[in-house]
Amino acid sequence: IVPNRASGYEWVGDKFENRPVLLPTIGFSAGTIVSTVEDLAKWDAALYTEKLLKKSTLEQMWMPAKTNEGALPSFNYGFGWFIDNYHGRRLVQHTGGTPGFSSVIYRFMDDKLTVIILSNHADKLLDQFAVDIAGIYVPALKRPEGKTDPDPKTTLRLKEVISNLLNGKHDADLFTLPMRVFLKTSTGKGFWQWIAYQGVLTSFAFSDREDAGDRYLLRYRVGLGGNPYWISFKVMKDGKIAQIYNS
Repeated sequence: IVPNRASGYEWVGDKFENRPVLLPTIGFSAGTIVSTVEDLAKWDAALYTEKLLKKSTLEQMWMPAKTNEGALPSFNYGFGWFIDNYHGRRLVQHTGGTPGFSSVIYRFMDDKLTVIILSNHADKLLDQFAVDIAGIYVPALKRPEGKTDPDPKTTLRLKEVISNLLNGKHDADLFTLPMRVFLKTSTGKGFWQWIAYQGVLTSFAFSDREDAGDRYLLRYRVGLGGNPYWISFKVMKDGKIAQIYNS
């Protein structure tokens, strides 16, 4: 018995409904751990030390995998963490959820700032809330104000890419080989079906750009079903799209 345990909820159509409890035999290690933000804050603090693992092991854990050919994979994943840079700062993060519940941990390692959110609501914007909260504490992490689009032609092209993906289509020639493979997998298809479930694409506006060696990152504020989302594209210098993800 867990005292004061919260029930999970989710919007179904225009109704807020209680979700059934996830059976431990189904959830296994994904969803059967009871924790609090205080417990997770202690765990986060320990990850800055060698109490749990050696520093070299932690660094290896936060090293993104590469393909056998050394190409950029369809998303940056280490050992149990997504790895990225946000406004030039190192970020490791992960989201999770079961019916009626959502969670996220965003660790901005250079700033030693961590945002942890636990919700008894199947919230599709939780990871984006984490970035918004981080920007309150570290000005450099704040989302930029709307800027003049330096390349409307590219924006139009990427908007068409998103529109096609939301409708279950894509032009393979626009993507790197790892991304082409990913988009054909059940995970890749499922991801865009989930995004499409959020609603019709209503807006697509340039936010900012970051350059990094042989690639650059473009962020856009996207309207889906009346709600704001942030989507990032990692594009190689040859114009091929290597990654697309929420940010």
